[in-house]
Amino acid sequence: MAEPKNMAGLEGSQSVSALGLRWAALRGMLTSPLIMVEEQRGLREELLRELGTIEQEFVSLQSRNTMEISAKIDIAKSALRDGLQAGHNWLVDLLDSIQTDLHLTNAKPAAPARPTTNLVRAQQQRPDGGPAPTPEAEQSPAA
Repeated sequence: MAEPKNMAGLEGSQSVSALGLRWAALRGMLTSPLIMVEEQRGLREELLRELGTIEQEFVSLQSRNTMEISAKIDIAKSALRDGLQAGHNWLVDLLDSIQTDLHLTNAKPAAPARPTTNLVRAQQQRPDGGPAPTPEAEQSPAA
């Protein structure tokens, strides 16, 4: 395979989504009966090395949304299904990264509630007996 870091031309701007797509494509290639034949052993080993590199790269990437967090969890589940082997400490780091992402996602403040005071004012009478101004009239031009 060509240089793994430059395959998608995303060096330095890698995202969980882009890396996840590469990971899924490699996993798909590795399940192909054509790759399983003995004559393709070299290619299979190269794909496995690249897959391992990609899996380790997930540790350093911060998820931007819950879908990317879910993708990282899928990577961890897949690795666990394949069985842990010596030298796979990256899995512990990946799970720590996922936990950090979840904490950061949950720590973001919720969108502020819209004030409902204009709705109440629209139905009130002014002290001088006239009708209350409409919400559009109450807003300043700068708003």
